[in-house]
Amino acid sequence: MFYKFLKFLFLSTLTLVWGGCDTKDDPVAGYGCFPTKCYNTTATNDAGKVFDIIECEDGEKFLRHPGLYGEDPELQKELPEGVGTVAPPADVDGCGATNCKYDSVQTCIDGKACYPAINCPEK
Repeated sequence: MFYKFLKFLFLSTLTLVWGGCDTKDDPVAGYGCFPTKCYNTTATNDAGKVFDIIECEDGEKFLRHPGLYGEDPELQKELPEGVGTVAPPADVDGCGATNCKYDSVQTCIDGKACYPAINCPEK
């Protein structure tokens, strides 16, 4: 009985807080909505190899065209420090990379999951 009361109290409080959010700019209402701006640029690894990357204002960096790097952990060791393989989503209702658009090219990982690539303006 006490458990049901605590559950009711928790859900009621959550509903009250969630219902009070009326914009996606509110952290609770946005729940996972992290808008940022990203730009196409390049990065060089320790060996001097240049990579086309997407660099975001929030400090995140991603390969523009991950290809085999997204599938092979050994190849990922060649990437410049801090560069990931899966970029954020393009603008979706003010979330993700707000100044980028989806490209027709898709990145597939292990032949199972495919993600559309994004195209951002030059830095």
